[in-house]
Amino acid sequence: MSLFSKKPPCPICGGKISWFLPTKIEGEYICDTCHGKLDIQTEKELNLTMQGFKEYLMFYDQNKLLKDQFVISEQIDFGLWDTKIIFDYQNKWFCMSKQPDKTVFEGKQLKSFTIKEDNTPLFEGSAAGIRRYASTVTERSMSMAPQIAQFVASKRMARTLDRLDDGKVNNSASVPYFDIPEPFQAFHMELHFHHPYWTVLKCDMDGPRFNNTLPDVNNYLRSYQQSIEEIEKLAAALRTVAFPGAAEQSIGPGMMGMGALHTNIAPPADAIEEIKKYKVLMEDGVISQQEFEAKKKQLLGI
Repeated sequence: MSLFSKKPPCPICGGKISWFLPTKIEGEYICDTCHGKLDIQTEKELNLTMQGFKEYLMFYDQNKLLKDQFVISEQIDFGLWDTKIIFDYQNKWFCMSKQPDKTVFEGKQLKSFTIKEDNTPLFEGSAAGIRRYASTVTERSMSMAPQIAQFVASKRMARTLDRLDDGKVNNSASVPYFDIPEPFQAFHMELHFHHPYWTVLKCDMDGPRFNNTLPDVNNYLRSYQQSIEEIEKLAAALRTVAFPGAAEQSIGPGMMGMGALHTNIAPPADAIEEIKKYKVLMEDGVISQQEFEAKKKQLLGI
């Protein structure tokens, strides 16, 4: 049978088969309407049999009842473009979409979750407890301030040299381009399930970026703080629907799975200068006064 020849009707619903790249299951074409109902892990879809697809459609109809009853209590940004995760706190359900138009998961189906900055954990959650790990991104960002200051000075010098001959901007001197890697590249979330069609679900979100022509640590940390606020909301929402009785624990940075409680980091050589930097962040609204006071006590070893 050629690609554009007339095809038999869909074996599931009797609907018309698309002429353009129709989907096949065990050698049989299925219509776009039936295929559009699929929302399962890629590996499971690749191994789907016709009988398995019919069983999935029964699950789909049952899951639609949850979609129809879904009441959005919380909507959280996580992922590329306009990715949302919605939560129904009363029923303890959630869905990886801005509307309940994909699979609705029951909280009891979630085994565990992790949220990381690159490979460094921020949150781990399961019935055994919720662990929050201290991040070092703020400290690492602040440590880049001298490099950024040097870049800004070089750029200013390039502009000055450009105007030396006639006082005009001629672009005769090369202008430096800030190309130093950020403290981390992306947030990564993994959800592990007890579910017939999902074992693990992964979702990524880019971390903040420096402006390559006008980098600024404070601007970077403001963007980072906005992302962290969403991630804190996400971890709290997952706990609400899946592990409402789980205890919380604060863990030292990067100590994944070790279970050691967070202890104060040794203060830097010049604690006063560090405190001044954090005070500026507080005044600029990047961190709260409570966070500033906590950091000050840490730096002073109180």
